[in-house]
Amino acid sequence: MLKTLLAVVMGLVSLTAHASQLVRLDVDQKANSYAVYVVMELDAPAEKVRAILTDYAHLDRLNASITASKIMDDKGDGTVRVLTRFENCIVFFCMTVQRVEDITEDGQGRILVTLVPDASSFRSGQALWEVTSNGSGSRVIHRATLEPDFWLPPWIGTAILKATMRREIRASFENLECLTRMDALPYATIQTAAVAEHQLNMAH
Repeated sequence: MLKTLLAVVMGLVSLTAHASQLVRLDVDQKANSYAVYVVMELDAPAEKVRAILTDYAHLDRLNASITASKIMDDKGDGTVRVLTRFENCIVFFCMTVQRVEDITEDGQGRILVTLVPDASSFRSGQALWEVTSNGSGSRVIHRATLEPDFWLPPWIGTAILKATMRREIRASFENLECLTRMDALPYATIQTAAVAEHQLNMAH
């Protein structure tokens, strides 16, 4: 049933030829922090991509592991404080973590993210999104560092955690690509497909 649903939704998207690709995906450990570097090219205008990335009330469309997202405060100077809550499972160990971040759009295609440690499950963190035009499409560069502040079982080593992070990033890229093409589909259909994909990933 889940595979059928995904096939139908992805089939609707693939009716249009596209050249989107995940160009680079690096996840590295530095001391107690994890560094992420992602480059993706999307066959969609930069404005549309940026609008999806900054739709803070619906970040669950990007990844079904996101169970809640909302704007907590609008500072009025281009910066908003955003809460994002995640639920992830690694094999049979599941956990809920949250990030509270101050996010600023600089008007030049960049989205600057600074973690608020006291309200988050992380000791520190920062991120940068750069969304620029690339011909008729767009190029997205994402850099992030995060230092977790939550307990993990000792059997979850660095390799397993990095593989999980890569899997979630790939899922987010695929959902972002779909969202740029799914304007005609209802939100419920998009969200149901994202949840189905997440459940399939958890099953493997």
